[in-house]
Amino acid sequence: MDEGPSITGRDVVTLDTFSAEEIRSVIARARRMKVEGHGSPLRGRSLAMVFFDPSLRTRASFAIAFSTLGGTVIDLVAGRDLWPLEMREGAVMDDVADEHVRDAARVLSEYADVIAIRALAREGDWAQERRDRVIVSFQKHATVPIFNMESVLDHPCQAWGDALTLEEEFGDLAGRKIVLGWTYHPKARPLAVPHGVSTMACKLGMDLTVCHPAGYPLDARVRQSLGHTAASSGGSIRYVEALDEAVDGADVVYAASWGSTDLHGRPEKERALRDAHRDRRLTTDLMRGTNAARFMHAMPIRRNVEADDAVVDAPGSLIVAQAGNRLHIQRALFQAILGA
Repeated sequence: MDEGPSITGRDVVTLDTFSAEEIRSVIARARRMKVEGHGSPLRGRSLAMVFFDPSLRTRASFAIAFSTLGGTVIDLVAGRDLWPLEMREGAVMDDVADEHVRDAARVLSEYADVIAIRALAREGDWAQERRDRVIVSFQKHATVPIFNMESVLDHPCQAWGDALTLEEEFGDLAGRKIVLGWTYHPKARPLAVPHGVSTMACKLGMDLTVCHPAGYPLDARVRQSLGHTAASSGGSIRYVEALDEAVDGADVVYAASWGSTDLHGRPEKERALRDAHRDRRLTTDLMRGTNAARFMHAMPIRRNVEADDAVVDAPGSLIVAQAGNRLHIQRALFQAILGA
């Protein structure tokens, strides 16, 4: 059976490093596995998951996907299971860090066939945070494939699972209108999901509208990359502020919240800016202006804050299907990356 282009041995850190053909081939593999089953092709293989931040859907779907393919999973939590890690190259380690990431990554590579990392932004300057130092450091020093379970800049497995969900709904996604709409959240949320979803939409030729209030643009370099990607795929991208304008005629409305890059590390100022938009949520009135749009959200979702119950629980809501497809896309990715 033709499995499409080989991605064996690749890191899964951002969708930007995969072609549309490669993305679609993994989706096709996942859809076949959902119907035909999967067996135990990873028997004797091992996955090391390293969490610097909490997780529900990602932790569960990664662990269950790998173990049900026959593999062994170890779950390590920073601050509980790991020595404090030094990420700086050439550092004089006379402070709190007991181990350098160079050594930790190399040792884990001796034990595991795959290393998966979850490490979100802290409270530093955005120019430094966007370097994604934790996952980039593991990627540099590990000798096995690295999976991104959400980082500062990207959440590729979430976006890949979303693409699977959308293909099951619509078939070919080229030309479909998708809106990524900023909605209020009481906390400044990461930019990884918005970046990942936008990259997915542009890679697959969708017509993407990114809708956010002033002060909440996506990362500048990511925006530049999205423009090039949309142009090369035959898709499009535009940016608007008003939700009612954005959702007009949309096939998909994807609600998300994210923090201000300009005010990253200045939480009081960021909170004041965000609180000016407390009433910005998805309602049934807004959804009536769409093309019977499907509603999406990466979860966890703040009901009646980001979107009304009537939207979250509507027949066109895909949020549970999205979460479920994380399991299937990860099975397909593990099998493809490990050449099983």
